Amino acid sequence: MSTIHRVRTATAADVPALKSVIATAFLADPISEWVFRDETTRLDQHLVFFGGFVDVAMATGRAETVDDHRGLALWLDVDVDAAEPDDDGSYAAALEAGIDGETLKRLALLDDLMTANHPHDRSHAYLPFIAVHPDHQGTGVGAALLRHRLADLDAAGRPAYLEASGLRNAALYERLGFQRMPETIDLPDGPSLYPMWRDPR
Repeated sequence: MSTIHRVRTATAADVPALKSVIATAFLADPISEWVFRDETTRLDQHLVFFGGFVDVAMATGRAETVDDHRGLALWLDVDVDAAEPDDDGSYAAALEAGIDGETLKRLALLDDLMTANHPHDRSHAYLPFIAVHPDHQGTGVGAALLRHRLADLDAAGRPAYLEASGLRNAALYERLGFQRMPETIDLPDGPSLYPMWRDPR
């Protein structure tokens, strides 16, 4: 019998568990391995980098999880007509304090490439990260998280955008209505990201 994963909006009480899950989920991700090359410090640096994204989504976007914190999805709204939100610099300061200089350079390059390829002509919901704990990958957690949010976006007539970190992930997103965009984001001597767009159904 398949497991039913109940998706809900994350609360402040969920944040420590969510940071731990997302930091662990990306340990073997090809993009993460390219950025965070030292295996001995990768988990600690993931907690800084991905943990900061959890904080951002909780403050200015949307964070969703399932029972037992088996996975989470972080969403940000991109409104092309809105002013850029104020940045107090706290996330950048946390990165500089918790991540070594060479890794920061690779993060900056990745950010520049992703920003250059991000659609800027249409407002949309942006999924920077969806993560499932390694012990629960392949059990439908990721699909449940996506279907829950996409149903809301369809009802609102709002498109969605993401960058898949591998072709296997891209195949899941395609089954849920995302389409590969013409360009890929190619890291120097490293893997590629696959930008994907989904019009509302």
